[in-house]
Amino acid sequence: MNITDHRGNKITEGTTLKYLGTRTKGKADKICFRKSNTWIRLDTTGLYYRLDYLMVIKPEKEKKRATRKSKKEKILQELHQTSHKTYEISRDSDGAGIGGG
Repeated sequence: MNITDHRGNKITEGTTLKYLGTRTKGKADKICFRKSNTWIRLDTTGLYYRLDYLMVIKPEKEKKRATRKSKKEKILQELHQTSHKTYEISRDSDGAGIGGG
């Protein structure tokens, strides 16, 4: 049997899908037919979703994760550099409001 989403994209086990209700993403783990409906289980949740509410999407590339990681590393590096700076506190008073707060 040929199973397709509402856009006509073919669905087989291993196809990356998105549930339109909650935008949950996962791969089609199992396909079942019950009471004239097609149900597909997603590997990320282990739950079955009706075919009517699923949409085929392109799988996310691993490069995006690597980019995010490098951004995180850059931020941590900047924080590490600023945490080792030495600061000099002035002993002179400027009048009212010294150390205010």
